[in-house]
Amino acid sequence: MYKILENLATDSLGEPSELSGYLNCEIGLIDDFRIIDVRVLPEFDAPSSPSEYKFNIMRVTSYLELREKVVVCCSHGMNRNNAIVLDALVQYFKMDFKAWELIQSRVPICTIVYTNIVALTKLFKVKFP
Repeated sequence: MYKILENLATDSLGEPSELSGYLNCEIGLIDDFRIIDVRVLPEFDAPSSPSEYKFNIMRVTSYLELREKVVVCCSHGMNRNNAIVLDALVQYFKMDFKAWELIQSRVPICTIVYTNIVALTKLFKVKFP
């Protein structure tokens, strides 16, 4: 697990790399962090819809508002989970896209794919540095 903040982290869950629906998502805890499984999002081919990004950001921020620690997980811990954490840092913690630098400094395997970055810049109506 890679801690971004004391209450926000990323991790991997392994196979399968993509899930067919939210009913198949992993639930529970890793250590004392609530798991938010984002393997339902597309891994590489195309960005998720804005509503899917918003829904997953809401999943993260809802637990943060309840003062729970959150770990966002995808299959390998490199792309989708870090994109959602970036979303949460921008929306919930009111950070700018320097949040990406924070993630990269804490998660050495972080490789948010270009399609996710483009989708995030459109969603938040910001320019990527």
